Amino acid sequence: MRPLDLLLAVPSLLLLIVLATVAGPGIAVLIAIVAVITFPDVARVARAAALEIGARSALEAMRLQGESWWRTSVVYTGRSMARPLAADMGVRFTSSLYLVASASFLGVGVPPDAADWAVMVDRNRTGLFLQPWAVVVPALLVIALSVGLNLLFDRALRKGTT
Repeated sequence: MRPLDLLLAVPSLLLLIVLATVAGPGIAVLIAIVAVITFPDVARVARAAALEIGARSALEAMRLQGESWWRTSVVYTGRSMARPLAADMGVRFTSSLYLVASASFLGVGVPPDAADWAVMVDRNRTGLFLQPWAVVVPALLVIALSVGLNLLFDRALRKGTT
């Protein structure tokens, strides 16, 4: 976990700008960069969830009964980790959306002619006082997507408990 802690110490926006400048433009490159930036956070959450599950007496009982590695590690632990990881996925999507929008706004993300909400906000901000809706609507769409997806994850998690 120490190399991941080192990666966490670097600000994500700075890391995004450096990696995007070195790697060049493109959607696939931007997706890979966001994956690299968010991987340490996901790894820490997954490790914490796995350590908590690994200390349970039910898992110890499964081991003592002679259950296979696949059944204890993948089936039981994986199923038990699904809820914390799904809850974290909504937050990660919001932070990834923020990173992609920031990269597009700074000009190191998607191409300037792409149909991207952050690019729309960037291109239309000069006419903010003439036509404010050209900036407000894409910004509200980014917010609505983020909030809507988090509500969807919450609903899916709540449905699993009833």
